[in-house]
Amino acid sequence: MIDRLFNFFFGCRHRTLSRPLSALTDAGIPHGGAYVVCLDCGKHFSYDPRQMKMGKEISTSK
Repeated sequence: MIDRLFNFFFGCRHRTLSRPLSALTDAGIPHGGAYVVCLDCGKHFSYDPRQMKMGKEISTSK
């Protein structure tokens, strides 16, 4: 309950992230950049594998 109140007032801190992922075509060829997903709130963020850093939020709306 305390965690929910903290997230309500301050937002998600994105501490629990997935491993870096990249989208694949039907043929299994990677396209686009790498990204990570916050496992707490579900937001997607760009990821730079060379610097090993999370970038800006990626819009997932279609």
